[in-house]
Amino acid sequence: MARSGEATGAGFERMNRVAILEARDADRIEPRAMHVTYDPKRSLILVSLRGGYAFGFPPETVEGLQDATPEQLGAVRLSPSGDGLHWDDLDADVSLTGLLSRALNLREWAPRIMGQVRSEAKAGAARRNGLKGGRPPGRARPKEEKAGVAGS
Repeated sequence: MARSGEATGAGFERMNRVAILEARDADRIEPRAMHVTYDPKRSLILVSLRGGYAFGFPPETVEGLQDATPEQLGAVRLSPSGDGLHWDDLDADVSLTGLLSRALNLREWAPRIMGQVRSEAKAGAARRNGLKGGRPPGRARPKEEKAGVAGS
């Protein structure tokens, strides 16, 4: 049952279009799994990603899987979108994005390779720039350029 007029008619169509675009964008950017299985010999959960990459992780690194039996771990299934793993019997879920972020320690090293590291040198430069009045204003662009219309 709709709570407001927004969820009916044209409002619903607009919300649906936005949701579809957001899902497509997430599907393009975020990791998605095609297959998942548990390998009891190696005690690893193996995930095959779209694009050909694969990785494995020890179940004890995920909350809710530490005391699971091999049979329970083998009952893993993918979410419909392929962005998460779920174990019904264990009531455990894990997102691939979160799992990979933790496994690769992205919070620590990704800013370094992307030039976003905070250092005393950068902080000092920012303070000196602030004393000069801050970052200089950007050059104004013509309206056509701002709207995405390129002049020939």
